[in-house]
Amino acid sequence: MPAEPVPEMVKAFSEVLQRIFAQTAIIPFRFPTVVESEAVLTQFVEHRRVEYSGALQRLRDKVQMDVRISAKSEGPENLMQSSPSGKNYLRQKRARYQQAQSVQEEFRRVSHSVAGEWTQRDTTTGVRGFALLDRASLPIFLEKIAQVHTPAGITARVTGPWPPSEFVEIVDE
Repeated sequence: MPAEPVPEMVKAFSEVLQRIFAQTAIIPFRFPTVVESEAVLTQFVEHRRVEYSGALQRLRDKVQMDVRISAKSEGPENLMQSSPSGKNYLRQKRARYQQAQSVQEEFRRVSHSVAGEWTQRDTTTGVRGFALLDRASLPIFLEKIAQVHTPAGITARVTGPWPPSEFVEIVDE
């Protein structure tokens, strides 16, 4: 059993990463990454040395911004009352997803001049986008995305800057 509760360990881990990231490019391991020993960690990093070195060079002056777009949904009981068929439920769910996707595309559109790359993942409630930009472009990026209007029923949460870990391509074996 850890000496500290897991949320406190996550917070401490994040604070350390942010202090280092404020000074230089990093590629953090996901929390909690557990390895058997320092020797195993050394072997893991050494085996991927070329990939990590290339990623650090390519992403040296870059940051990642996360944009979570969620479509608020009615509770399952309300959806079933307002649309008793599974077909209608799925239609409403698809419409909410498409609305979230549309807002995500607007974030991409307004920031295209500063966000060199975007990647995206679907979530259970919408979409999560990751923008890659130069560290120096952060104020301009924030100014541009502040222009995006989110319609009723949609929430948009922007966080960062973070290390650009979504843009690191390391082949898992």
